[in-house]
Amino acid sequence: MKKVAIVIPIFRMITRDEQVSLNHLNKFLRSYDLYLVIPESLDTKIFKKIRSKKIIRFASENFTSVRTYSALLITRDFYRPFVNYKYIFIYQLDALVFSDQLNFWCDKGYDYIGAPFFNPIIGGLSYKLGNPISGGNGGFSLRKVSSFIKVIDYAEKLATQGSSNPFIRKLWFIMAVLNSRSHKIWLNAPPKDYPFNEDGFWSYEAVKYYPKFQIAPFKEALKFSFERFPRKCFELNNNQLPFGCHAWAKYDRNFWNQFAIVKHA
Repeated sequence: MKKVAIVIPIFRMITRDEQVSLNHLNKFLRSYDLYLVIPESLDTKIFKKIRSKKIIRFASENFTSVRTYSALLITRDFYRPFVNYKYIFIYQLDALVFSDQLNFWCDKGYDYIGAPFFNPIIGGLSYKLGNPISGGNGGFSLRKVSSFIKVIDYAEKLATQGSSNPFIRKLWFIMAVLNSRSHKIWLNAPPKDYPFNEDGFWSYEAVKYYPKFQIAPFKEALKFSFERFPRKCFELNNNQLPFGCHAWAKYDRNFWNQFAIVKHA
């Protein structure tokens, strides 16, 4: 079994900011196996400048919105192509990586790690007493393939209801909060019916199905990645850059511009 594969979801022509993300990947992580996850309808000619890679296609309907993409990442079908790897590293093209620490983080043994959330509302409501240990953003995240498939299998076996209506799914969550049941396995639906972004499921729900599921705690996750409040994260991380960051152009672009590689690597 190989240790890790880098997985880049792409659904359209690459923008200038996304090319910056690729520049960082090419400089620091070019020695790893690389997979592009794309819609069936996308022409692969637009990727000719991306280094050696493999293509995995999914139905185009999985890339029409954040909701459909999130649903894809909570299905067994998404992880099945990577069963010969211990980990996959999701690298969306709004991320930046600053060094080659990928093997280091794999050796930590966590099931899931991403940029830590700050006081997440959904996380707080999903637990009876206070917030769980740090969740993690999925756009720059490391995932243990066998554990993710195990959680999905457990959750699907326990599913007793389902709905294609996102409003109905969120109503289930509201009812669970009002009935003080949100800290339990409240959804009783297939994982893909989780009503919020997929990283919320892996951060707050996965451990309810599989208690051994290990998520990196806040201070550890901070060394892995930043997302929101990068200046505060930098201060909390002893003024050191993490392994990488997510949504660099969205959250304080001026801060990240000093580290961005704008020319092709």
